[in-house]
Amino acid sequence: MLTHDVRVAFSPKSMVTGLTISKDGSALAWSEKNGTLNVSINGLENKYVSIDGSIQGIFFDKKNLYCGDDNFGLRCLDNELETIWECEIDGGTSLIEKCDDFVAVVDNLGRLLIVDYTGNITKRNLHFNSVIRILSSELGLIIVQEDGSVFCFDGENTIWKRPARGKVGESITGIGVNLTGELIIGREGYAIVPGDEEALELEVWDIKNDKLIMRDEVKSRLIEVSSGSKGCYLGFDDGSICLLEKKNGSGFQLSKTIADCKFPIKTLDVINDGIIAGSWFYLHGIMNDGKNWMIEHQGIIQYTAYSKISNSFYFAGDDQNDYTNNEPIGFIDISNDLLERDKSELTEWFETPSELETAKPEDIYSEDDKFESLVIDSQTEHGFDDLSQLLSALEEEESSTDSEAITSTNEDTILQDLYGYEPVINMPIASAGDDQKYKSGDEGSAIIILDSSNTKGDINRIVSYSWVDESGKEISDLPKLRVKLAIGNYRFELRITDDEGNSTSDSIQVDVI
Repeated sequence: MLTHDVRVAFSPKSMVTGLTISKDGSALAWSEKNGTLNVSINGLENKYVSIDGSIQGIFFDKKNLYCGDDNFGLRCLDNELETIWECEIDGGTSLIEKCDDFVAVVDNLGRLLIVDYTGNITKRNLHFNSVIRILSSELGLIIVQEDGSVFCFDGENTIWKRPARGKVGESITGIGVNLTGELIIGREGYAIVPGDEEALELEVWDIKNDKLIMRDEVKSRLIEVSSGSKGCYLGFDDGSICLLEKKNGSGFQLSKTIADCKFPIKTLDVINDGIIAGSWFYLHGIMNDGKNWMIEHQGIIQYTAYSKISNSFYFAGDDQNDYTNNEPIGFIDISNDLLERDKSELTEWFETPSELETAKPEDIYSEDDKFESLVIDSQTEHGFDDLSQLLSALEEEESSTDSEAITSTNEDTILQDLYGYEPVINMPIASAGDDQKYKSGDEGSAIIILDSSNTKGDINRIVSYSWVDESGKEISDLPKLRVKLAIGNYRFELRITDDEGNSTSDSIQVDVI
């Protein structure tokens, strides 16, 4: 399969919670769960500061970095992470959004505030409440409330409001704006009676003229929207990606599925010649020339940052397991040529092999006094009077060892002659690893890893792997896999077969708490 050359850009100290890149691609910033804000200029070693609170949003504007946290409020910093100004927000921030003339801030009570680029609050006590999502557009700030209401606010006034639908209620699952200014909305209707407004729908609005251009029912929830010169790409929670196309004349229509990533689309970026979608542990490149590619990450991809000017693409995510190490930030130079790789090789970029020191010939055969000093030490330890006694003892031991080896060889030869027995040399012995305990996340589940890499012997002789659950059902034939498990106790068995038909097995206990 095709893939890109990937490298580890940075190794965070804790889980990444935000990722952003400057327009020219020279500066990368990311936030971490431990409260640190990090900046790297031109790929050099990052600088960081500690923020007293959980960082809720970051973005670059020109050369300055803006950071909102849930404890204090909003900060503006330079590339050296020196504070330019601070703006305290009562109760801290939950969302921040870069707009042309101001920074939109949502506090922890869901209230919208407007802050100018000198750090002054210019608008507060606005009529919006329980705001859960904001998005900058050419016409103004798109605001989504918890009850499903959608507004467009130009910084001074509300210039548009979407009419509510459904007697019981509704929610907005995704929003976006295309290059011609139309608003795309993914909607889920609630209903007491099945079928009565209980629908997943896609809407396209002309905000300027307060006109609904399109409303179609869709099979799954719209969660990501990203626009480019080819059109507006839509990512759904069943892993499908479609293109919102303009009809001949007027209106829009949804294309057939252009990619099926199997898992919910978490990130969606338009690049020069296609799109990059983050889904589960994978990045999927869907190119206009048909040369699609894939990259595997150590964590579930949640954050991406792309600079069109430098063609630099960064990505980050977490495996949702508190018992494993932090996942790296990956980097791709999109301008590089694609590579042909086997799918099993996609993890090599983040798997650091253990480096064993190899003794050099000049060290082994060098003429120095190390050997003599070792001999003298051994003489003292074992009570030998002189070197000749020690060498004589060594010769006796070597003779005894050779005799034992010959005896062992003769036994194997006799068994082979009498019974046709052939000793199995370096036969692979299955190892499913040590028993594991995982902590479940907010959803009451955990992603666990089943790994056969501790298998002993010559693993190149293995012709088949099989992971079997407690019911005897085979769940995979891969040497390593990830499984999402709910809270509970599980047992899995690893079975391997080598090229001579020999089979061994081992089991592992997995507890999700």
